[in-house]
Amino acid sequence: MRRLLGVLGRKNLLLMGVQGFYWCAYCTYFGFLVLYMQNHGYSNVQCAQAQVLIAVATLVTQPLIGYLTDTFITCKKFLLLTTALAVPVAFLLQTSVASPVLCYGAIVLQSILFYPAAPLIDSWTMALREEDPQVQYPLTRSAGSILYALTALAFGNVIAILGDEIIAPSFLLFAVLMCVCVCLLEETPCRNKKQEAVRGQEEIRQLSGLEATKLLLKNKAYLFFILSCLLYQIANKSTGCFISNYVANIGADSGGLGMLMFFSAMVEFPSMMIMGRIMRRYPLGGLHLFALSGVVLKNFFFLLASSMPLLVAGRLAEGISYGAYVYIFVEYICQNTPKQLNVTAISLGTAMTSALGGIIGSYTAGFILDLQGLVALSLFAMIAAVMAVLVFLPVAFTKRKRVVAG
Repeated sequence: MRRLLGVLGRKNLLLMGVQGFYWCAYCTYFGFLVLYMQNHGYSNVQCAQAQVLIAVATLVTQPLIGYLTDTFITCKKFLLLTTALAVPVAFLLQTSVASPVLCYGAIVLQSILFYPAAPLIDSWTMALREEDPQVQYPLTRSAGSILYALTALAFGNVIAILGDEIIAPSFLLFAVLMCVCVCLLEETPCRNKKQEAVRGQEEIRQLSGLEATKLLLKNKAYLFFILSCLLYQIANKSTGCFISNYVANIGADSGGLGMLMFFSAMVEFPSMMIMGRIMRRYPLGGLHLFALSGVVLKNFFFLLASSMPLLVAGRLAEGISYGAYVYIFVEYICQNTPKQLNVTAISLGTAMTSALGGIIGSYTAGFILDLQGLVALSLFAMIAAVMAVLVFLPVAFTKRKRVVAG
């Protein structure tokens, strides 16, 4: 253990634990949510409605959470509070699944408490990296992908054997482990608090929520990047939230679903680590185009998907793409927005891409699936992915200008 501490460092190991156990908990709840609902008699459209509710809740609350953690409460304290509240809500889903209204209510509440934690963990990691250069974001974030992959692979078979009532207890276990790692890490200060000039440093003026939003909306590089990411998420989530339908279409079960989730998440690790090594050598915009093109390839395989190997190929393309995308998303925003507003910018960006993309992608996918089937859904997703590439081209290779808060 001491040797491992010496090689990786204490902060890296703890951040790997935070990322890893967060994504394990996320996998057990949100990763198998559609399957859980379908097992209890919910239709494709109802499952899509649940995904839309998750996205709406995230879209509304995530920017507020980002500004809150930039200005009033540290990421560490916020994560501990919301994770503790999320545990009983996980059990609430099981007790309310017979009533669509109560079931949707439990899902929305969990989306507010636990879903927005990912960008906060990423932002906290970047802040810790500035204090300690030994902190490695690709290494810590890839731990989340690996443990997510292993959880998905095992959990699909666990559900097949023990039933889906195992979801809430599993969420409890991983949430507790995550909180232990969070407790052992240092806090980073809120950067949007007013600070007087000290030792030659400039005075930091606290920006209001409206001022912060206006500053970000005037940022051309940020806006084009977010629009391309929105289209990327639409392409990804429209097929991703109904991956169980693709599995059922070829005659596989929850074990096959878990295997697909495993393959996708496992290749995120090498993709993320490679990004960490080559990011300084190649333009960040060019690397983002590479990440976007991966989902074009994924949906091409899904368009042809008539067997498990084709689905696996599509998920491998998605995993390589998403591993690059996750790192680029955080790094691009941190480089192109004021440091004072990094958490706000990441949270707002996540809401406008992942959440809004989920609303458009999931809801559209539900109707396309019921009216036209899987082929039409795959074609829709591939068109959205191509548009994501085209939208980003105007700013892909422009030189970065460091933005400061006025």
